[in-house]
Amino acid sequence: MAYKAAAAPLGSCRRSGIRRHPSRRGRPLPAGPATLPPLQRSGDLHVQSRWPFCCGRHVWPLWRCPLRLPRRWAGVITGWAGTDETDDVAVAGGAREVPRAPGHRLGHLPLLKHGLLPALAQLGAAAPVVRLQVGAVSKYVVSDGDMAREILADKGQAFGRRRMVRAFLPLTGEGLFALEGTEHRDHRSLLAPAFSRAALARMIPRICEAACEFAGRWPSDTALDLVHEMLELSADITVRCLFRSHTQWETISWLAAKSASLSKGVLLRMLAPAWSPPLPTPEAIARRRATHQLRRLVQALPGRHTPDEHGGDVLSLLQAATCPMQGPPGITPTAMVDEMVTLLVASSEATAMTLAWAWHELADSPAAEQAVQSEADALFNSGRPVSANILDHLPFTSRVTTEILRLYPVPVMPRSALREVTVSGFRLPRGAEVLLNLYGIHRNPTHYPSPHTFDPQRWSPDAASLPPRSAYLPFSSGGHRCIGAPLAALTAPIALAALAARFKLRPVDPHRKVRAVPGVVTRPNRLVVTATARHGMRERASTGNPDS
Repeated sequence: MAYKAAAAPLGSCRRSGIRRHPSRRGRPLPAGPATLPPLQRSGDLHVQSRWPFCCGRHVWPLWRCPLRLPRRWAGVITGWAGTDETDDVAVAGGAREVPRAPGHRLGHLPLLKHGLLPALAQLGAAAPVVRLQVGAVSKYVVSDGDMAREILADKGQAFGRRRMVRAFLPLTGEGLFALEGTEHRDHRSLLAPAFSRAALARMIPRICEAACEFAGRWPSDTALDLVHEMLELSADITVRCLFRSHTQWETISWLAAKSASLSKGVLLRMLAPAWSPPLPTPEAIARRRATHQLRRLVQALPGRHTPDEHGGDVLSLLQAATCPMQGPPGITPTAMVDEMVTLLVASSEATAMTLAWAWHELADSPAAEQAVQSEADALFNSGRPVSANILDHLPFTSRVTTEILRLYPVPVMPRSALREVTVSGFRLPRGAEVLLNLYGIHRNPTHYPSPHTFDPQRWSPDAASLPPRSAYLPFSSGGHRCIGAPLAALTAPIALAALAARFKLRPVDPHRKVRAVPGVVTRPNRLVVTATARHGMRERASTGNPDS
């Protein structure tokens, strides 16, 4: 592609049909690359194209025809890294403009050539906040924990969640993920008793029972798709403990099989441009059908509900809120299904990926694996009853799951500025698309020595220095912090210890590299393992008794 200065009058570009914007007349342009002549400063960029110009799925046949581009698009198409008048200067009030990320000739899309997660790690090491040019849209990537906490908590009212809402709405409906303001607070207050300390203590025996029954179904010395298996286990625990219901195992297996596709759909909608409509691709159609099937399955759970005398489970709370006999209904039956789908998808996905990554890392860390097995044996193979303070008996196992949530968190969390706001001294304009880079925050070498290394001991109370709270945000922060965080912190260590008490997992192909891929949470691309019963545990694994 060759570039030439524009000397033609307005409207002379007949073949392209693109007119020069009148508001750009007389506005000086910054100096461009050496390939652009000085005359280019006097007007918009004119491009003499010798190749078809591509935009999304459309190809415009602009063979050797001049194309006028607005000034704001010049850097996007040509890689022109010139700066605006306010790029590196302070603005009123002492706030600074967000610096532009290191330039590329095609904007910043080349950052993604190795995938989203390597790009997030690279941006996290570059600066606390940078401005990316993706197409014609600017995105502000925040990789500093203090700034992220300020956006999520301290100045949360200045930022909206429209991308998050658009991403989850087709899957979860108007559940907690998609609600804002008073509606969100009301629904959160309604569900909060199900995650209280007393309610979680009542769930512990059911979590142990579900994990031990699951271990009893595992065949020894057989190759297993670990991601699928952990999704089955976590979905079963959610149905049993959170909803106090049950369903057929074929239903649990179907949900585990569809999880990856549903997670991918949420991420694609979260990162897609705001103007892009949903396309009827075969994958999108399959996801839509899976969503309808998921809602039908959830609607059948109340018919199998077995509440306890306390009635503090999610299903009991939702049914009481929809019952007109107990006063004005708090929510509609449709909203009840939305909340159940939200909690089932979020709880299953987060716990399953934590367990899968934990087994992957323990297979490469014999000392850590032995420590987990020692705690598991003392709890599940000693014959003593399970107590309400079960995590006090699993300190190292809890540190393992904490470290896994650091290494493999929710990759990004989008927010949009509802008004112009200053965050940690940087000005974010109204409408700014902000991406909270949790993946980069959790791998910041300032707070985490050897940030890419699995090291549960960094969370030990005896460690020289613990990371600050702002450097660890696996469940977000502020008013939209994950309501199920206490349940996830309880379920993952118990399930990991219950399985470690009976099995030792090893990859089928130790030389095959497991790659992390982004989704709603960070997932392994493929994780096939062999479960071998530990010496003397084969009989216990078949009993399904947590106290045996």
